[in-house]
Amino acid sequence: MNPDRQPDRPDWRRVALGLGVPFMAIVPVAPFLGFLSWTIMGIPVILVWMFVWFPLTSLCLWLCEQRS
Repeated sequence: MNPDRQPDRPDWRRVALGLGVPFMAIVPVAPFLGFLSWTIMGIPVILVWMFVWFPLTSLCLWLCEQRS
């Protein structure tokens, strides 16, 4: 066993980027956006927000993987 080798643990910055950013963009924000009556091109702002975060979540996960 090599004492210089670090155990394989996930980096907290990568976990925050891959999971924390999308989580914080959806879970605390969605209830507040649900009360708004704003629309964007006739679509409620909550639906626009959720559908925008589908590709952004994939981007966060991809960036998390690239940093390894």
